[in-house]
Amino acid sequence: MGALSAEEREDYLPMFLKTMLKATVLNEGFILEVSSWGCCAAMLPPGKKADNPWTLFPAGLPGAVLRLKSTGIKRIMVEHGGAVKRAKKKAFTPKEMSEFWYLFIIGTDPGRQRQGLGGILLEHVKAHARSHGRPLWLEASNNNARGLYAKHGFEEVEEITLGVGLVGPDGLAKHDGEGVKTWGMVWRPDSKK
Repeated sequence: MGALSAEEREDYLPMFLKTMLKATVLNEGFILEVSSWGCCAAMLPPGKKADNPWTLFPAGLPGAVLRLKSTGIKRIMVEHGGAVKRAKKKAFTPKEMSEFWYLFIIGTDPGRQRQGLGGILLEHVKAHARSHGRPLWLEASNNNARGLYAKHGFEEVEEITLGVGLVGPDGLAKHDGEGVKTWGMVWRPDSKK
């Protein structure tokens, strides 16, 4: 989202999240919450994608993506999509590529962090995936999240850096920026954690 200013980004994020939550529901996914929305997540079932051509327009995804400007569109559609696809190919067998649950949004109210809510939600999601014998995939967007997921049995597959030279670690435009890091992570139902 480095093409957006800090103010534009602040306006954009709620609309983008609303769009992604709508895409989740239209694709038979789940919206999960813990402790009166202290922590929530969006989870897509195996074989479903938020950018499904049949639900793309009803969810409002084209309009949300177009607001990113050309560099943001390239980063989301090409860089991020390609990097995540490569990481998933490392994590999963060809058969598993259509069998994993995708925990693609998870967040905790900043005022409710460090209360164990993320862990409660992760354990619920893992129990659901385990009952179906399916792995889980997610991308950690910061080191704190990465540590939480690792603590709950997720294994890091690959570090993904986007926008090198264009944005800083916060995703805002920065000349010669170091880029934004995310980590593709997988959890399997036979995991000890």
